[in-house]
Amino acid sequence: MTRLLVSLLLSTAALGLGAATASADDIVWGVNDDAGKYQVGDGTFWTTLHGVGMTSDTMTVRWDETTASGFDGNDEQLLGPALDAATAAGVNVTFAVYPRHSSALSAPVNASRFAAWLSKLAQTYPQVRDYAVMNECNTSLFVNPQYVIGKNVSAARCGIFLAAAYDALKAVDPTLVVWGLGLSPRGNPVPTDGSSPRATDPVDWLGFLGQWYRHSGRSLPLMDGLDVHPYPIPQRIPFETGYSSPTAFSVTNLPRAYQALYTAFRGTPQPTVGPGRLPVSLNEVGIQTVPPPALASSYTGFENGAGVAATGTEAYQANWYRKLVDFALCDADVKKVDIFKLVDETALEGWQSGLFYVGYVPKLSSTMFAAELARTAGTCPTGDAAYFVPGSTQPAPGGVDLRLVRRVVAAARAAAKATAKR
Repeated sequence: MTRLLVSLLLSTAALGLGAATASADDIVWGVNDDAGKYQVGDGTFWTTLHGVGMTSDTMTVRWDETTASGFDGNDEQLLGPALDAATAAGVNVTFAVYPRHSSALSAPVNASRFAAWLSKLAQTYPQVRDYAVMNECNTSLFVNPQYVIGKNVSAARCGIFLAAAYDALKAVDPTLVVWGLGLSPRGNPVPTDGSSPRATDPVDWLGFLGQWYRHSGRSLPLMDGLDVHPYPIPQRIPFETGYSSPTAFSVTNLPRAYQALYTAFRGTPQPTVGPGRLPVSLNEVGIQTVPPPALASSYTGFENGAGVAATGTEAYQANWYRKLVDFALCDADVKKVDIFKLVDETALEGWQSGLFYVGYVPKLSSTMFAAELARTAGTCPTGDAAYFVPGSTQPAPGGVDLRLVRRVVAAARAAAKATAKR
């Protein structure tokens, strides 16, 4: 068996897609970027976004329990002008909402305060129809600690806030869409020494969330859609195989998260991916580039991302984003895809994963993205889009699904042909 075929088989096993098929032409394409919020009504960000074929932006609006208004910084003054400029450019905004301080989640009473603030936010800005609630709760940066005396507490604390937010938003308008969790793609195993690691494996963490949900007696869902952040870290991880760890996920390993959610919530009021047709949002994913010498003076600081120096070319990024488009179109569960950043962050310590360098200087990926959306016309380029089927994340005994092998081979050939033409 050749090395190429082995790679294809491995990636096929990671796909975990079943026989049920559907059209994927209803994916919403956009970015996760706050740059437009800080332009005080200037439409440059929004018109540029729309110009590459995207119609959505996820904007962070954090709840600060220490302020009288509940807003973080001057967000309250910035949101109105930003939303007006977005609407004028034909862009819809999703609010990504979560507590500013991880310590806020340690007090259950804060969940009701968060919910009351969200209720007012939704009433003030009725044009915003989607909310991504909570952010990477399986990391200590957003929920700290993760464990107390060896027992996970982050899932329950996050669940309490998500449930309160869901109920508050639905009370304002039942048609508002609540995306849940913003799940981080990797973490550490459950500790055996009573410590609290910096992050919990997403597969384990979803299991803990399901345990809390079942014991809570809740009869309503927590979310209308699953929000995940399938970053490949380091970014040199091959797109086709993703993470080798069975408890981490990049784009091609998404069925691991789907299966974990299904196992945690099957038989409950919370719909699941696949059988329950719970939609999926890839709300943060990005590949960084190294700024060219001619633009170096536009950036500050030093790059600290693992593997960026070796893979930070425009060609690598554009090729990865093209594969992302094609793969998402073939996963019928995916309904929303946000590249993390339209425009690079100025500080190199941050993220340079935008379609544009600082100053809106286009990268190869900006033209590739628009071209790939046009080329595919919103349909899976290698056949029918397929929904996830539980239990299909592992190869069948004695072999693999040959139908999926053919799809992966076709995708690889199409990619090679497209690259040769360039």
